[in-house]
Amino acid sequence: MSSKSYIKNCPTLNYQTANKDLQQHDFDFTEAFYKKFQDFMFQNPGHTSKELCRMITFYNFTEQSINVAFKLFNTYTSTYHNTCGPFIFKNNRWFPVYSKKYTDTVKLAQENSRLKLELKKLLEKMNETYTPHVYKVKSQTGF
Repeated sequence: MSSKSYIKNCPTLNYQTANKDLQQHDFDFTEAFYKKFQDFMFQNPGHTSKELCRMITFYNFTEQSINVAFKLFNTYTSTYHNTCGPFIFKNNRWFPVYSKKYTDTVKLAQENSRLKLELKKLLEKMNETYTPHVYKVKSQTGF
């Protein structure tokens, strides 16, 4: 394994065929495209290449070209990561890395903080309004 960080199920371009693949698909991506594509993938994880080609209206992909694009974003990490990609390919479906896990973690952390604050307020309110009650119990002997 190389010194590059490795992400499981994250396909990259084959160094022997990368030049041919890229020449075959004359991508004209812009900075606006990268952001739009990344946002699109965060909102639509877990689709096949064929499904994504039908769903994406802001660029004309074929199944082959979208696969090459994903591999391109995964291969050149210094150029694309944190802008567009990386992307995982699992069970013939594409996912942005950490998308669901990261989003769910952030949502859970925010919800956890909100609930802790609400619990604290309710406990304070309960302590302020709580008055102990003393009950008298009659004994069966009458004393």
